[in-house]
Amino acid sequence: MHARFGAHNGKRLMPDLSSLQIAHPATLPWIGIGAVLGLLVLLPWRHGKRTVAIAGTIRVIAVAALVFALAGIVETQPETSRFEPQGVWRLLLDDRAPAADATDFRETPLAFTNRVRRALAGEQPPQRAEVWGSHEQATRARDAVLALGLPCTAHWPEENVLPSPMILHIDAPTTLQPGEAGQVNVSAFLAGATLRLLLDGAELPHKSGKAEIRLEKPGVHLLEALLHDAQGNELQRDGAIVRVGEPPVLLMLGLTKEHEKRVTELAPGWKTERGDLAEFDARRFDNPDNPVGVVLTSVDALYQLSLSNPSVIYGLSFWVARGGGLYITGDGAKFVAPEYLAPEAKMLLPVTLLKEGKPPEPEDPPVEEIKGKAEVAKASIVYVLDRSGSMNATVNRRADLTRWRVACKGVTEALKKIKEAKEQTNTRVGVLSFTLKQTWIDKPRVFIDFDVKNLAQRLAATEGDAEFDEMYYNTDVYAAMREALDVIKKENSAVKVIVLMTDGADRPANAREGKLLSSIAEEARRETVNIMTVGIGDAFVGGTPEVLAARKTIEDLATKQGFSFIPGEGEAAEKAHVIFVTAVETAFKAYDDQKKAEEEERKRKLDEQKAAELEPPKVDVLAGEFQLTLLPPGKQLFGPDALPKPAPRAAWYARSTAKPEAAVTLGLNAAGDPPALAFHAYGLGRTAFWSVGGEPESLGEITAWGDFPGVFAASLRWLLPREVPDVRLVGEATPEGIRLLDPLPGATYVLRTASGDLALELVDGLLTHAGGLPTGAAEVIEQVDDEQRRIGDVYIARKGQGGGFTKPVDNNPKQAELAARLPETRLTRRDWPMGAVYLCALFLILMPLERLVRRRS
Repeated sequence: MHARFGAHNGKRLMPDLSSLQIAHPATLPWIGIGAVLGLLVLLPWRHGKRTVAIAGTIRVIAVAALVFALAGIVETQPETSRFEPQGVWRLLLDDRAPAADATDFRETPLAFTNRVRRALAGEQPPQRAEVWGSHEQATRARDAVLALGLPCTAHWPEENVLPSPMILHIDAPTTLQPGEAGQVNVSAFLAGATLRLLLDGAELPHKSGKAEIRLEKPGVHLLEALLHDAQGNELQRDGAIVRVGEPPVLLMLGLTKEHEKRVTELAPGWKTERGDLAEFDARRFDNPDNPVGVVLTSVDALYQLSLSNPSVIYGLSFWVARGGGLYITGDGAKFVAPEYLAPEAKMLLPVTLLKEGKPPEPEDPPVEEIKGKAEVAKASIVYVLDRSGSMNATVNRRADLTRWRVACKGVTEALKKIKEAKEQTNTRVGVLSFTLKQTWIDKPRVFIDFDVKNLAQRLAATEGDAEFDEMYYNTDVYAAMREALDVIKKENSAVKVIVLMTDGADRPANAREGKLLSSIAEEARRETVNIMTVGIGDAFVGGTPEVLAARKTIEDLATKQGFSFIPGEGEAAEKAHVIFVTAVETAFKAYDDQKKAEEEERKRKLDEQKAAELEPPKVDVLAGEFQLTLLPPGKQLFGPDALPKPAPRAAWYARSTAKPEAAVTLGLNAAGDPPALAFHAYGLGRTAFWSVGGEPESLGEITAWGDFPGVFAASLRWLLPREVPDVRLVGEATPEGIRLLDPLPGATYVLRTASGDLALELVDGLLTHAGGLPTGAAEVIEQVDDEQRRIGDVYIARKGQGGGFTKPVDNNPKQAELAARLPETRLTRRDWPMGAVYLCALFLILMPLERLVRRRS
């Protein structure tokens, strides 16, 4: 909104005297005291009284004028803001004649949108807008104007009111598991035409464009929609791609061949794999070539791994926390001592196992559990990089090497070290650059090979800014470390490390405001976050106060002795990137030391038990007849009629009590305590516990329950990693081009079709080819250097030429016209330099007069 500054917009030479104020009134007493003292000394006392009175008065007035000129004068004026919308603006995208009751514009929709944006920031925007043109143009321009908050309607030719046959949209799943049902919905204007659906060339029955597909064969499947007129001529063809993955892998860890046979019968649609406890390697969970869907194991297997190979438990915990599924049975529970389970195993269980020797009353208090949170990764590392202009200075007089390039090399070398250690999926890395403000280049996440090269390019292109504080400092180390610490504290990782690289001290204003770097280090120690600091450049060389302040910045932030590094200048600065790699090694060693200490403590307690000849209490297992009950979460997961009447009875179960956050789907009484089948979330994944076990003698009547395989299969499918769709990169695809919503700088693109690859050119967000794009199914491939990935499946088709809709005018009655607002008035101060000029001029006039008076006397 525009501001009106008085009647002359602040350009008067002599303002209203009542609007004048002193700019710095706090200085007046001191200036006045000095002026009075000066006058007492400088008054012409040797002259007569009359001369002293006249000359002294003139001198007092002159000095007073000088005092007020030094204090500065500002003018205070009311500033009035108005918002008074008037009239209607109309954008004409066709050849219509302008109307007399509107302001018409013939320009592009983008230019009109910018015009509206500027008007809304002023005093007199329109009350509403209209867009006239073809249906497609008018509706797009209308949506853009509506997004700015201005009521707008779209209008298109009234004579073309009957729609032509046209496929509008195909809604179909992009990915399915083998045997999983998917819903298809095709929206179309038929207008006498016939709609056909084809799946891999075969007719797909549908009802008003709606159909269900269920595919078993892994791979790419083609769904097509065709419009035919009454004579059988094809009017339009469109399609979608559906990918069916391989059957999910069910990894049976520590189960026997007999168990595998029974599980295969219960879940025939799964690809089963058996893992031996003695030879199992935890890296199997993260094999991208044969990903695991769900792990099936027993509480006894978790107990054996806790005693002999806890690293598998740790790997399983990380894998589940990142989205995996774990199904635990009660088999072998009578041999398990709960207190010797690894802490991660206890946290994975959705229940608390109860020890033997206690009466089986439901009101038994639960045993003490180790409380913790799901760790998604072994380590989270955040690199905090100074991006001030001084980071562009060369290192060791090498023209090809700057301090910023050393920092960039350190990050990329650290990511390579993580890859060499085969810990990519267990390590999360973030990069934060800073000057006076902080910019996340990447918040902590897992980096794959493709991401590493892309990050290196983005780091090289990162520029600083030229903003400085009042003392000409360009780096706010405190704010950057505050931001990094706040983010890394929320990371669910076993080890957390922050690495800072800067080439100077923190801005002094932070210390004056009580923002001490030592407080950041103290908080980091409380949160078990390690901070390593690196000082690079000549600001750390010498003994001046500035150098000592820079060194103190590095030393105060380091959380341990030996965690601060000052390579300064020279060859040491060239190799400063090695410190970033050292941070990775430090994180991995800290993790190993942490787990080693936990394991030694568990073994120490176990040795104490053995020395005292005490047998640790095992899980309480009860035998009898225990009828299953279906609880509300089970009704949602399995259906309200999942249990037959009467419900089957289990022969025994491992006693437990559900954790507060667990969902009990099947219980062994009406209250659900004790639980038979419980689920809970662990990080991004899910776990389940079936307290009955899988042996026929423990299942009892459940073996004769015909729907039990369906309940078991539904449980496994619920545990499958949830699909988190990425941002949709590829938009509308026509022979004219493919809309790319998020292009990657420096990348090239290829269209992969059945007849070969076609190079694409990115023009204004549209992937095009000189000869046009072929119709049909294809893949869009993105390539950076020698790395490439598929970013989307497309079906390239010519869009139907619709003839409009049955309503020629698209009014939006929900949005009222913009209304005027009450004027807003506020006082605004601005410097009035002419005041100081006038006062100085008065001083120059009076002083010669004073001298003349004294001379005349």
